[in-house]
Amino acid sequence: MLDRKVELYFALVMLALGVAAAVFWVPLDSETPPIYTFRRQTYIGDAMLPMVAAVGISIFAAIHLALTSMRPNRDSEQRPFDGMTGLFFLLFFGILAVSFLLMYWAGPIAVELFVSGNGEDAVTYREMRGTAPWKYLGFILGGFTMVFGITTLIEGKATVRRALSSILAVAVLMLLFDVPFDTILIPPNGDF
Repeated sequence: MLDRKVELYFALVMLALGVAAAVFWVPLDSETPPIYTFRRQTYIGDAMLPMVAAVGISIFAAIHLALTSMRPNRDSEQRPFDGMTGLFFLLFFGILAVSFLLMYWAGPIAVELFVSGNGEDAVTYREMRGTAPWKYLGFILGGFTMVFGITTLIEGKATVRRALSSILAVAVLMLLFDVPFDTILIPPNGDF
C-alpha cells in the first residue's frame, strides 16, 4: 500500500492536470467548442469528449484527495516501492503497449491482407476506416486486450467470466461512441 503522502501528491497532480486540460489544453487544441450552433442547428463539438474526460479526471482526483486526507495516517513497515511493485508496473505498461499496438495496427494490417488490391485498384485503410468491420478491428482487439489484460493482472488469474465482461465493456463503449454519432471515428481511425 502506498504511503498517504504519495497518494495525496498523486491526487493533487491529477487534479491540477485535469483542470489544466479542461481549461487550457482542450479548448486551445480543438477546432470547435464542446457545444456550438451552426445555421440554427446545435451540434456536439470536437472538444466535448476530451472536456468530459478532463472534468471526470478532476472530479475523481478531488474525491480521492478528500478521502485520502480524511483517512488516518498509518505508519507502514512496507516500502512503497519494491521488486513486486516494479514487476507489476512493468507488466501493466507492457499490456498497455501491446493493446495500443493492436489498436493502431490491426485494422490497417487486416485491410492490407484481405481487401487491398494491386496497382490502381489498391485500397488503403484510410478509404476503409469508416466501414464495418474494418473500423472496429483495432478497437475490439486492442480494447479487449487492455481490459482483459489489466483485470487479469490485478486479479492474478484469467477467467472466462473476466473475458466475457471484457468483451461486454468494449461492446458498450462501441455502442456509446459509434452508434449515436455519425461523425466520430472510434480510435485509432482518426489517425489515418
